[in-house]
Amino acid sequence: EYFMGKKRFSGWSVVAAMFLFSFFATAIYSNCLSLYMHPVCDNLQLSSTTPWSMINLIAAFASAGGAMAIAGLYQGKHFKLFMLLCIAASGALFALASICTAIWQFYIVFCLSNIFLAGLTQLPISVLITAWFEDKRSVAMSIAFCGSGVGTAIWSPVLSKIIASSNVGYKHAFVFSGAVVTVALVIICLLLVKRCPEEYGQEPYRQADGAKSEQSAEQAWTGVTKKTATKSSAFGAMVGTVMLIGALASGVTTHVPNYLMSVGWTTQGTGYILSVYSIVVLAATIIAGFMMDRWGIQKTVLTMSVLIVLGMICLYLSEFNMNFAWGYCVFFGLTMSLPRMLPSLLTSTVFGTKDYAGIYAFLNLFFLIGAAVGSVLTSILQGILGYGITWMIYAGFAILLFCCVTVALSNGNKLRTAYPDGELA
Repeated sequence: EYFMGKKRFSGWSVVAAMFLFSFFATAIYSNCLSLYMHPVCDNLQLSSTTPWSMINLIAAFASAGGAMAIAGLYQGKHFKLFMLLCIAASGALFALASICTAIWQFYIVFCLSNIFLAGLTQLPISVLITAWFEDKRSVAMSIAFCGSGVGTAIWSPVLSKIIASSNVGYKHAFVFSGAVVTVALVIICLLLVKRCPEEYGQEPYRQADGAKSEQSAEQAWTGVTKKTATKSSAFGAMVGTVMLIGALASGVTTHVPNYLMSVGWTTQGTGYILSVYSIVVLAATIIAGFMMDRWGIQKTVLTMSVLIVLGMICLYLSEFNMNFAWGYCVFFGLTMSLPRMLPSLLTSTVFGTKDYAGIYAFLNLFFLIGAAVGSVLTSILQGILGYGITWMIYAGFAILLFCCVTVALSNGNKLRTAYPDGELA
């Protein structure tokens, strides 16, 4: 069924390793961080949760900077050594948060820990899977990214219980989290992580010729250097794509709980909506991998853009009938695989794999700017125009997103024509 050289193919064990990296690092360090907000703010006697919210912003930009620095280090032969350094440093710093006694100390600890955390989350998943898979790349990536959803569902109740155990329970949770993630990832890194097939006398995963997916020829192209990529006409469209995805993901999701309560949902009801939403997002990650593999990027993004528009219409109608919120759950939830998968898959399709890590890490900075702007933009827009009109503006963003992806792919084809055998460094 697939071509894998003479030796056993290790790509699927790399996928398993990346699933576990998501399951431990992304789920515990990133997705469960909000569980600490109230206990820490109470313990520090802060009058609001706003100072804690700054941590998310600091973490986002620290991790963008970290990704750009680490991307280069992950290209060399000491890749595993740098990965082990990231595991040890992020774990030690996360545990160190247990002794912070002022909010500014938390800012410093999370700024530093997120620089190293960048080497354990989206960057290695995107880089390693791009190296090991020419075919089935989107499927492999969707499996790896699912780990964070499964991990969050499992670790969230565990950590909540530790945090609730006493008024300093959150301190025990910081230490427990740092220890568990560090031990688990060191073992996984040593046993399962492999940088690229060439180092092990293997070849990337390819299907037999009869079963080529639409993307495989594109994915085999070596591509262009970071310098050529950033100067090309495709780069602007890529920046637009990642900023719009960031803005859509954060601008909508951060305000939905507040909006639902304003239209009459109870706290418990909102909790149910968000639980169903998170289940839909988990299922969507797997579905999107198969869609991109079967239909290609453009048709998948067109389908997702239509679903976002439907989701925004449902949110708008929730003002008049609360039950439309369930429609938002399903339609919008089905598109939330895009923030994780589209930037990495589109980068390798448009610019190839030659300078993949560097280009991807640079684009990630624009994704985070979009995400940071999105939440603030919603606050401003809903203050002036109300939530209803704001959701319609986001529906417009979905249409713009499809246009940006189309332009990026078309300009990527021009690069491919200019450098059919890849650019010579």
